[in-house]
Amino acid sequence: MTKYKKAVTAVILSAVLFPLCAMAEYPEKQLDYTVAFGPGGGNDTMSRTVVNIMKKYDMFGGNNIRVTNRAGGSGAIGFNYVAQKVGDPYHATSTSGNFLGTPIVSDTGWTYKDFTPIALLAQDAMFLTVRSDSPFNSLEDLVNYSKTKDLKIGGTGAAGPERVVAGLFAKAADIKFTYVPSQDDGGLMTSLTSKSVDAIVANPSEVAGQVAAGNFRPLGYSERQRSTVFPDVPTFAEQGYDFEFSLPRGVVLPSGVSKEVQDWWVATLKKVVETPEWEEYLVTKGLSGNTIWGDDFGGYLEKTDKDFRGVLKEIGVIK
Repeated sequence: MTKYKKAVTAVILSAVLFPLCAMAEYPEKQLDYTVAFGPGGGNDTMSRTVVNIMKKYDMFGGNNIRVTNRAGGSGAIGFNYVAQKVGDPYHATSTSGNFLGTPIVSDTGWTYKDFTPIALLAQDAMFLTVRSDSPFNSLEDLVNYSKTKDLKIGGTGAAGPERVVAGLFAKAADIKFTYVPSQDDGGLMTSLTSKSVDAIVANPSEVAGQVAAGNFRPLGYSERQRSTVFPDVPTFAEQGYDFEFSLPRGVVLPSGVSKEVQDWWVATLKKVVETPEWEEYLVTKGLSGNTIWGDDFGGYLEKTDKDFRGVLKEIGVIK
């Protein structure tokens, strides 16, 4: 289907399925909020934080919000589920690095263009982490190890933000490594604890528990500034590996919803980010609270998609 026909279909379906959306009181029924990944990961935590705040402050008109984890395919299954709900304003999901990365390397049938942009709520960077009982105490130790051994670095998905950070590190350090992808966050944690890999790249929220328990030791942080939650973890850049990378955490709806619905969500999420619960989430997870709203978020996704493609091409993941 051409882009033109796809757009026309979206408009027709929207008009047929939800003809009263712009006129009727919104919201008036249950919201289905999809998490495209398994429980406990960064995307799941962010999604449930947003939903819990909306529930606590009765922001969805007294209607229920159901959160469902639809994991698989590095986010492809969950995002595809929402993309198919063209024109339905009672479906939503949260963006992540894989929201952009997965369609770049796989034939998913959808891209960021198949969603209505609502808001960028936060950005976060990645940790490169090792086991606490490993011989690696610094990035330099990993670099030296790679000169004589096959350095194995794990991440979630074949071409998500973890792969990008690992590749940027390797390029900056002028080393080679073997990337070992896991299907989900649980598998990624297991790959490190089982010693199947030497290190993993992961969202700070995904390894925070293991770090606090003394099982994992983060060696590098991919933001330009140190994390406010883990101030003892040096950045890649300050250790001489000059790069930075962070990923967007935002909210989108299916394509074809009305401008009124988009505006309603923008106004509501502006209230969400003003709550003490959201501020606590940002501080706890070490995220920057930079926000971008509505169509401006769509422009941000377009630019980030171009940057993502450029990085993946540069490190040889795509041609």
